[in-house]
Amino acid sequence: MEKWFIKNTKPENIDYEKFNLNKILYKVLVNRDIKTEDEIERYLNPSLEDLNTSLLLPDLIKASNLIMKNIEQNNKIRIVGDYDVDGVMSTYILYNGLLRLNANIDFDIPNRITDGYGINKTIINRAKEDNINLIITCDNGIAAFDAISYAKENNIDIIVTDHHEVVRNELKEEVLPLADAIINPKRDNSKYPFKEICGGVVAYKLIDYLYKINGINEDELYNFLLPYAAIATVCDVMPLINENRIIVSNGLRYLNNTSDIGLSALIKSAMLEDKKIDVYHLGFVLGPTINSSGRLEDASIAIDLLLEKDENKALEKAKYLRGLNVERQVLTDDGYNKIDKQIEINNLMSKQKVLIVYDDDLNESVVGIIAGRIKEKYNRPTIVLTYSNGILKGSGRSIDVYNMFEKVSEHKNLLESFGGHAMACGLSLKKENLEEFINLINKDADLTEEDLIKKVYMDLGLSLSNTDLNLAKQLEKFEPYGTANPNAVFGTKNLKVIRFSVFGKNKNVIKMILTDGMTSREILLFESIDDFILKLSKEYPINEINNMINNLNSNIFLDIVYTPSINSFRGNQNLELKIKNYRVSEGARC
Repeated sequence: MEKWFIKNTKPENIDYEKFNLNKILYKVLVNRDIKTEDEIERYLNPSLEDLNTSLLLPDLIKASNLIMKNIEQNNKIRIVGDYDVDGVMSTYILYNGLLRLNANIDFDIPNRITDGYGINKTIINRAKEDNINLIITCDNGIAAFDAISYAKENNIDIIVTDHHEVVRNELKEEVLPLADAIINPKRDNSKYPFKEICGGVVAYKLIDYLYKINGINEDELYNFLLPYAAIATVCDVMPLINENRIIVSNGLRYLNNTSDIGLSALIKSAMLEDKKIDVYHLGFVLGPTINSSGRLEDASIAIDLLLEKDENKALEKAKYLRGLNVERQVLTDDGYNKIDKQIEINNLMSKQKVLIVYDDDLNESVVGIIAGRIKEKYNRPTIVLTYSNGILKGSGRSIDVYNMFEKVSEHKNLLESFGGHAMACGLSLKKENLEEFINLINKDADLTEEDLIKKVYMDLGLSLSNTDLNLAKQLEKFEPYGTANPNAVFGTKNLKVIRFSVFGKNKNVIKMILTDGMTSREILLFESIDDFILKLSKEYPINEINNMINNLNSNIFLDIVYTPSINSFRGNQNLELKIKNYRVSEGARC
């Protein structure tokens, strides 16, 4: 069940036409809280000059001084990253950035299975054996109290660079590990004006300051490190507003002209070398390929690719990662089907407002992806767990009205480990605590039936005549799109299907021509034909549906929510409306 809404953000009384905007385009910006002339200027022209200064991050100078001291003394420095895309990008940024400063540097990325998340005593012992003087974490460390204390006991200095939520006690007071410096924009004493940056950007900011005090031209930073910060931002699903939008917009520009051998090989292996790389390619092609190494084998494989200087070797490594990603997709699909079936068989939708599902045979590397897909299907907070090395391990994904980090934190006494943020978490617990955990989480969920109804928001209701190729071209000015800066979405009611066809190996691309009686438009729907027929059959007789499918005379009417897009083929550009949601028109219901 869905409820559809038109956003109704109040605009300012300004001259938006001076920016070559019409009323429709300005309404789209207003719905993204871009209202004033200054905000519009910054939005339409995201400039690197508007990035926040690194100096506003807590402990930045303290950390930089400690790093420079160790570089000058030729001490051994080790980066401890994470196995997801943000962790890999953060590691790359710190490694390459410090290497440029002639640091005696290496890295150690935890293995998902044998090490688990983040810095721990095993990693500290490896550092001790290798006579490491300084450890710099990236994308982890803010909650690693025991490991950091252990490092200090062994005379190893620690700098934490992280972006995750800080730990708080029962009084909501900040509790920090005993590191020598902690760079995290979410610290209570942070003066950094934009908190929602990823680990890769925190690492980038540290290198930015180190380059400045060492007289290195910022063009090096932009050319060789900014694209990696952009990849990290998109793949860690950071909001593409404010500083993140500047980083991604400019990072894509440099990425599309990159000379990095490893990154170029990755692009070539995905057959994207002749395409303009955009947010979609980062989030759904390149990012998952990088992520596959940490999920199925070891994230150091991805780092080795990015650092490779031989083009042929880089391409071999990139193709290997693409193969791993295919394997990951199969594991994810199989796992998703098992969890979805379990929800249906056990009637969990009627028993749990927060879906907590466990299966012994899932690969722990894909439980987060599965949780995300289940959340999207049912619009419920979801935690998926599996059994690994004597303990249950899992990941959660949430909806806007449920702060998963806060709610699960209330019961962390039942957990062996826990971390995350409002929309996602990772956790582990003993099997004997699972039932109590499920009961308590659902008892305290405070989710109403209204909360669990999927809300579909659109910018405007439009007639088909307003959805032309020029509108689609104008909307390209608002890219890059992503979290918190979504594609413009419009709605149109009571459209008749006058032509129908199905494409794709799995018959999951539906193309229709719809008309309001005066204007017709080609639309695309990415959904299996079986699912589409099933939904229509609840409102229309099957003979009417068959007539539509066979392009015979039929009277099927749809309301659609869609995004205008441009289909470029052999030099020609055509308008396509990509459907995000649809329903049978009210007047056409049986």
